[in-house]
Amino acid sequence: ARSRGLAIATAMVQAVCAIAEQLAASGVSGFSGWLLVWGCYTVFCYLCFSTLLIPWFLYFFGYPTYEKWRFKTNPKYPTPTAVLGEIFMGVFLANPSVTFAPSIHLALISNGTLRHHCDTPLTWQYRFYSFLMVLFVVDLYSWAWHYCGHWIGSLWKVHRHHHHFANPTPFSTIADLPPDNIIRSLYMIVVNLASYCIMGSPVDVDVLYFVTAITIGFYGMYFHCGHELSILPYDSRMFNTSYQHYVHHALSYKNKPYYTGFVFKLWDDLAGAHYHGKQCIPAVEDQKLGNRSFERWETEIRPALPDYSVLLSPSFCCQNWRHAVGLSVGPGGAAQKQSQSQSRGKAE
Repeated sequence: ARSRGLAIATAMVQAVCAIAEQLAASGVSGFSGWLLVWGCYTVFCYLCFSTLLIPWFLYFFGYPTYEKWRFKTNPKYPTPTAVLGEIFMGVFLANPSVTFAPSIHLALISNGTLRHHCDTPLTWQYRFYSFLMVLFVVDLYSWAWHYCGHWIGSLWKVHRHHHHFANPTPFSTIADLPPDNIIRSLYMIVVNLASYCIMGSPVDVDVLYFVTAITIGFYGMYFHCGHELSILPYDSRMFNTSYQHYVHHALSYKNKPYYTGFVFKLWDDLAGAHYHGKQCIPAVEDQKLGNRSFERWETEIRPALPDYSVLLSPSFCCQNWRHAVGLSVGPGGAAQKQSQSQSRGKAE
């Protein structure tokens, strides 16, 4: 049984490295080798990450119901033009940028420069250590970079585009400009640097990529779904929630960083980055005030539901991409941004 467990562990730990070895065996190396890794990794993200955004969006926004709406933090639904901006930035523009740094890391493993990243102990204990290290360090790094993005003027000029999506959908999960996404995806450097300081060796490479993909991907989708889920109370003391991230989108700006943390709330607790206002309240509390009645759904919300099917129309996308929120192109885009800023001001 012990040998069988070791064989399973060995097979699992070699997944990423096996791909790197196949690339090395193909004879493609150097700059062309990195381009191949970057291109394949980007396509992989389009197929595995971006396609997962579609069912999330369809469930919460494409087929809304009264029961779902009762738990939507913002009772209004975003316009198709706003969602178009999320798709452009969060799908087409984001994937090449979030895979840029990791592809360099994988290419360096393939050509032998960082081959020692595949020589970590093949044990469950080391994998568990790597899991804790990746989860902790990536979460701290994500919070720190995000927090700086609201305090440092030059960083805010880049990050502010993400906040044009004041009423987000899952498509805005990584809807940032390339500089923001590239720096945020340097987790393989940050985590391994921390691991070298503690253990003198890098973390398990499979755990590094699988854990970051799951936490950033799935938890990020939950963050931007715009709805409060019963499995995680909106005021959880340990974890950041979709309600709190909605508050971040709607009310945070330069020098006002509400809830910049990712999974754990510890960092925001230490920084005092909490929102205590009454203007932006959770849907659960709004229900208690009588504002989520079936009558309101039938008379006010349902008749005004946007038709998101136009996003499948090439003519609509061609005519409205300049006006999409988050795109700094043309006077229409600027007008839309001003409208978003005014809506945030009213919320405050």
